[in-house]
Amino acid sequence: MKPTKGYYSLIQFCPDQARLEAANVGVVLFCPELNALEVRIAGDNSRIQRFFGKRAFDWSRVNSYKQGIKERLEIEGKDFRNVEDLKAFGQRRGNSLQLTIPRPFTVRDPHKDIEELFDEVVGERKQTPAVKGFRKRITDQLLKAKLGPKLKQDIAIEVPSLRREIEFPFGYMNGRFNLIQPVSFQASNPDQVRRTASSHAIEGLALYEHPHKTFGALELVVVGQFRTNENEVREDVRRILQQGRVKLYATNEVDELITEIRVHGRELDTVGV
Repeated sequence: MKPTKGYYSLIQFCPDQARLEAANVGVVLFCPELNALEVRIAGDNSRIQRFFGKRAFDWSRVNSYKQGIKERLEIEGKDFRNVEDLKAFGQRRGNSLQLTIPRPFTVRDPHKDIEELFDEVVGERKQTPAVKGFRKRITDQLLKAKLGPKLKQDIAIEVPSLRREIEFPFGYMNGRFNLIQPVSFQASNPDQVRRTASSHAIEGLALYEHPHKTFGALELVVVGQFRTNENEVREDVRRILQQGRVKLYATNEVDELITEIRVHGRELDTVGV
C-alpha cells in the first residue's frame, strides 16, 4: 500500500489531572485519506498497576471507561473527516481516560500499523518467537565468548525518574557500568523504528544521569536487530540513541562488543560489583 499521512493518539489513564501522571492503555490510529480509524485497548489493567501500584481503584469502572471510549471512537470515528475531528473528540473527555494530542504518522497498512503501535506504546502482548530467538542468539554469543568475571548476568535497575524497573540480561564495567539490552528494530514502518529508538534513548539518558547505589555511573548499550539492507534506518537509530548517550552495536557488530569487553572490561569482583 502506498504510504499515506495519518495521525495517532494515545489513550491514557490519568487518575489525577493536577499531577498529569498517566499510563498508556490504548492507541487510536486515524487516516483521513483512507477514511480509516483503528482502536486498540489493553485487555487488562497490568500497565496501570505497574505505574500506580495496586491501589484501590474501582477496576470495574476503569474497565467500563475503556470499553466506552473504544465504542465511542468506533461509532463517532466514522464521521471524522480530518485531524481536527479527532482532536475535538479528545478535548471532550471528562473522566480518567484521556486522549493525547494527535501526532503525525505514516500509514502503510492501518491494521498492521495499529498492532505495531499498540505493542510499542502499551506493550501488553508477549514477545514474538522471532524476538525471543534474537535475544537467545545474543545471549549465546556472549556466553560462548567466555568473558568470565568481566560479564554480569540478570540485572534489574530501578529508574526513579521513569518510575519503573528495567531488566538487562548482561552488564560489564568499563569506566561506567554498561547495561546490555538486545532490541529489535525490525518493524516494517520506519517511523515505528524511530519511536522505538527514541524510547530507548530516553531510558539511556535516565540511566546515564542517575548513578546506581551499587553499580555507580551507568550507560546503556543496545544490541540492535535490523532488517536486511536498511543502512539508512540503522544510522537514524544510531543518531537517535547517541542523543541519549546510548551505544549501538548491530547484530553483525557483536564481535566488536565482545572484543571491547575482553580488552577494556574490568573484572567485576575487583570493583565490588
